[in-house]
Amino acid sequence: MSDPMADTLRMLDNWERDAEQKAARFQSMADRVAEVSITESVAGGAVSATVGNNGLPTNIAMTDKVREMAPDDIAASVMAAIRKAQSRYPRRLAEIMAETVGDDPAGAHIVATAERNFPAPPDEDDARPEDSRPMAFEEIEDEPADTPPPPPPRPTSGDGDDDGDDFGGQSVFGR
Repeated sequence: MSDPMADTLRMLDNWERDAEQKAARFQSMADRVAEVSITESVAGGAVSATVGNNGLPTNIAMTDKVREMAPDDIAASVMAAIRKAQSRYPRRLAEIMAETVGDDPAGAHIVATAERNFPAPPDEDDARPEDSRPMAFEEIEDEPADTPPPPPPRPTSGDGDDDGDDFGGQSVFGR
């Protein structure tokens, strides 16, 4: 017959060893993620952006080619380069997770969060954000002639001291 106390101790030892191994794998993952740096270029290499281990920009660089670009195009290219670099971040995290922690729910959550925060960018040809594109105006018809006129202006006290309170210069509390 087995000793329940010995079985419990063995189970606790296994649990502790597994927890220590998992902690070591996650520490290795954290160390590797801390080293992540991704650089991407757009506009024929005129603009490049680097994102760090949290997917946020750490550097923006431009070549002399930007002198030939309009300011709006430069700004759009900076944003496009950032989005392009960020879009590679989830894939890099997934590689690190697979190599360090394996198929782990916490690792999968980290990757899924990165995928939500840093989706694939639009095509480079479409790098200009929609709100910076020229606006298209459609012609609006004039109001029909049978629209009633606006209400007449409110009478004033005549002393030129109308503060718009509608109390005719009297106190609201009476006398």
